[in-house]
Amino acid sequence: MNAIEYLHHLLPEVLLIVGACAALLAKWGRDDSPSLAPPVVALVALLAALAVTIWRGAPAAPIDELRGLLLTSLTYYVRLIGLAMGVLILLVNWYVPDGAERCEFFSMILFSVAGVLLTASSNDLVVLFFAIELVSVPTYVLIALSRLDTRASEASVKYFFLGALAAGLMVYGFSFLYGVSGSTVLRDGLADHFTEHGVTPYALIGLLLALAGLFFKTAAVPFHVYAPDVYEGAASPVTALVSFMPKLAGFVGLIQILSVLNWQLPVSVMWVLWCVAALSMTVGNVLALLQTNVKRVLAYSSIAHTGYMLGGLLVGPLAAEGPMRDGVAALLFYIAIYGIMNLGAFAVLAALRTKDGPAEEMHDLHGLSVRHPAAALVMAVCAFSLMGFPPTAGFLGKVYIFASAFSVGVEQPFHNPLIALAIIGVINSAIAAAYYLRIAAACYLGEEEAKTERVGGAPMGFSLTVCGVALLILFAWSSPLVTRAQSAAKRPILRTAVRLAQSTCETPEHPAATPLVGVASAPEAGIIGSQARSGFKLP
Repeated sequence: MNAIEYLHHLLPEVLLIVGACAALLAKWGRDDSPSLAPPVVALVALLAALAVTIWRGAPAAPIDELRGLLLTSLTYYVRLIGLAMGVLILLVNWYVPDGAERCEFFSMILFSVAGVLLTASSNDLVVLFFAIELVSVPTYVLIALSRLDTRASEASVKYFFLGALAAGLMVYGFSFLYGVSGSTVLRDGLADHFTEHGVTPYALIGLLLALAGLFFKTAAVPFHVYAPDVYEGAASPVTALVSFMPKLAGFVGLIQILSVLNWQLPVSVMWVLWCVAALSMTVGNVLALLQTNVKRVLAYSSIAHTGYMLGGLLVGPLAAEGPMRDGVAALLFYIAIYGIMNLGAFAVLAALRTKDGPAEEMHDLHGLSVRHPAAALVMAVCAFSLMGFPPTAGFLGKVYIFASAFSVGVEQPFHNPLIALAIIGVINSAIAAAYYLRIAAACYLGEEEAKTERVGGAPMGFSLTVCGVALLILFAWSSPLVTRAQSAAKRPILRTAVRLAQSTCETPEHPAATPLVGVASAPEAGIIGSQARSGFKLP
């Protein structure tokens, strides 16, 4: 493959990187003047990358000729979600930075989105590590640049040092995985050390350390302690990015690693994931009840939603099933919905300002329906969606997550723990209703204590409208997103795997025998069934 073809396959990522560099250099006028060039350049890059992604569509078959990369339907899905959310996040942040910092600010947003896209394409431990760090490192800068406040500086420093610790744990775990497999390529012998007959000790250590680093990105217990302070310290528009992009990259990284292992995890690792999921739900929801700052409430809410999504990750993928029976498809659908409703809630806070500063406390929302009815309606819709209440898309997300756990067959050894985890999730959803209803009630029932004014202009209003309307539309018409999530959840069969399967089935009497059960020739049958695992191994 020549350089032109290589760049052609990575055109969305290339457009983002070029756009980030152009935004960094787009210094027009005086240094202290709020130039529109950086956000315009960044928006054009995002829209161009999104248009190219939609135009090219999902690859008919996995593209594995790229060194260190593997383009699959998961890559296409993450590109769509990441770029669409990137556009909305950019619009929310349109007027946030000072004039002297606008170039760096919008450049960092593009770099972070590019890291998310590369995470979904990674087929190498080194590439995966640098892609995830490309998501995180710009957020350290964005938090510090978001506002001239000691809280922002404190949040940035705290996030940086804890992020460095998580990165160290992750890369140390990757070094163990490299040591046992002899290669940094994810599909190059790593699954041989995670079989039904046992797991090698060094492989287990590497996997646990890698999971620990990724838990930090998703704000899962016990790596959640940074979230409330960082969310509160950063400006609300930046918090919208910090609460979604690293989380999306973290879950995509988890899917990448677990899919390479054929989802054949040791029981000890399954219990670790189970405990992290249960604790994240419970700790997040219980501590959110004690908060009066809306941003801290949403921070603990983010931790709880991580627990719900980890439940889908535990269920794993199933062949040719919908999201109600496929945990990974349910997770991918849920994280897209979570991004919309979480962004909408933070966008409402970003659009309001009191005489004392940004609107962040619960009493700042009192009387919002009188002065700003549209913003109050969007906040109510997002709160009900986060709660999982119909007719919002958040209801479907939770139904898919919990239903996938209940659909696990009794013949599977982890059936009862998954049922228990789903019950814990339902109970926690009921607990969460208390603080979500408190947010909605503050907008409509509380008496106005401080006058608020709208800021952000037309870009902010457009993002608010899109978030509120999308949550209602996706409840009534979710099939396009569900179909793409289901396709992205399928584990790819590489050409080398198919060739190996065919050669295994060949006999002197039947030189062109039918492939093993589970290795279908149709493009939509992209997962290897359990009956086929004994016939060959993924490369």
